Amino acid sequence: MYRNTLTFGRMIRLALAVAGLAVVAALPSPARAGDFMDTRLTWTFGDDDLSRRAGEKVPDSPLPGIGDRKGYELFMDNLNTKTKGRENLTHIALYKKMPGFLKGLTTEAGLVIKMDLGALMGTSNPKVTDVLGDDGTYLRAAWSWHDSKPDSNYVALTFFPFDTERFRLGYLWDISWGGGNIFSTRRVGPAPGAKLDFRADAGSHVALSGFVGLKTTRVSEVVQLGSADAEEITVQETNYGVLAGLGIDFWEWVRLDLGMGYFQQGTFSRTKELIGDHVYTIGGSGRLTIRQGLPIQTSVDYMLYRNDPDVNVVDWWREKYEDGKFSWSVSGEFNYLVQRLENIEQYGSTRLQPAWAGAVQAKFKYDHGRLQLVGLMRNLEYILQNVPSLTPFVALPSTGTKTTPETFIAGTFDWYFPKLHLMPFVTGGVQFPATFQTTDPKTVQVVRDSIRRDRLPAGFDAVPIYQLRVGLQWDLSEFFAILANFQYVRDENLTRLVIDTTGDRQTLRAFEDPNAYGFTLMARARF
Repeated sequence: MYRNTLTFGRMIRLALAVAGLAVVAALPSPARAGDFMDTRLTWTFGDDDLSRRAGEKVPDSPLPGIGDRKGYELFMDNLNTKTKGRENLTHIALYKKMPGFLKGLTTEAGLVIKMDLGALMGTSNPKVTDVLGDDGTYLRAAWSWHDSKPDSNYVALTFFPFDTERFRLGYLWDISWGGGNIFSTRRVGPAPGAKLDFRADAGSHVALSGFVGLKTTRVSEVVQLGSADAEEITVQETNYGVLAGLGIDFWEWVRLDLGMGYFQQGTFSRTKELIGDHVYTIGGSGRLTIRQGLPIQTSVDYMLYRNDPDVNVVDWWREKYEDGKFSWSVSGEFNYLVQRLENIEQYGSTRLQPAWAGAVQAKFKYDHGRLQLVGLMRNLEYILQNVPSLTPFVALPSTGTKTTPETFIAGTFDWYFPKLHLMPFVTGGVQFPATFQTTDPKTVQVVRDSIRRDRLPAGFDAVPIYQLRVGLQWDLSEFFAILANFQYVRDENLTRLVIDTTGDRQTLRAFEDPNAYGFTLMARARF
């Protein structure tokens, strides 16, 4: 417990360290080193379910109060970012950029520390890794052959000494893959890496770009199973991940992106015959984008933190409008993976388990209004790819079971009134959740993510989930806003354990009230 918690002494040292970084940030520097970047502060008051009190549902819903709650998150929220929009955190970025000694060479480096104040104050004994962590520290050397457009024509080598979560495959963040967590729950320590990439400009758009990269991490592997005569022996062995991608602009308004990767995920540890054999994932991703007047949609969480004068953090999340202008973008992407897992139906053998996910996004923008639509589908195996599988490292049975993929469609419409600095919005969607079913006897589990599952009462199937949110945003300045939301969720798949008092007092699954009415009031700053 001592090593994983913030003691009083450690908190004092943490405060001194942060204060020291703040002092460094305050010192003048022509290279703009040490600025604080991407700070997110949010004050939230509300209730995700007005009809419930503490202890009456999962996730828990106490009386209205100040602070974030899991119940505020809807399935269609923040699909293109790893954050929720209600965080209290900051990034301390110490950045340096200088021309190299060779003509056309530019060198830069960024130390990026993420500090989550919400995690620090959320519990009495927070984990150090929940409060402080790396968020993309890097060293980069880029050579350009074009004097007037060095940022559009270059070959660059980027080194990630700690973390590679910002370097992954896929495009919509919610279905991206190949981050550090793909090395499975047995990973020990960080997953550093390196990337070699290039861009070749052709006029006003990028004609060709590509990358190839490497990641490594240590994974706990069993080299000898325990028995009555011998103890189990494990080692921390290096595992590898290799990924590559290519992007082509056929025209200024049509772009194709392709990627592929291979990742080791430790070795098998259940069966003697498989000890030492590697679990791995191999797969590819592709996206086709057609657009007019809108940029290629890219998650902010893929970007490196830089303090160049041309990079404004506020621009990452603040929309820009032009009177009377109509623009649009439509993209479709698909990821297909196979994982080598243990075959539970044939002792001592393995099987390649397919996992796939796809999404279609459409964004239309006219004057000060926006309409965004997204449809997403992923099978159960894709949801569980980083565990991996329902039973870790074991493929799902092919007989006696049935799975259904998660599917949903959602949309958001908003209109910004610049004179009043007001933006009303409405967002809603319907989701068909992923399920795992056994046929004899018939049981159904609703799998919401890699951790949370709801087992339905006997004889019932999963039904669609409906969610709706309406709200108003009032901008008080370029970085400060007040938001008011009302949300409604109807989820008939929520269950809880109850005791059958009519018989032998065995525990049974019973449905909860499917309706949840909630609201939030937020003060939010981004700078």
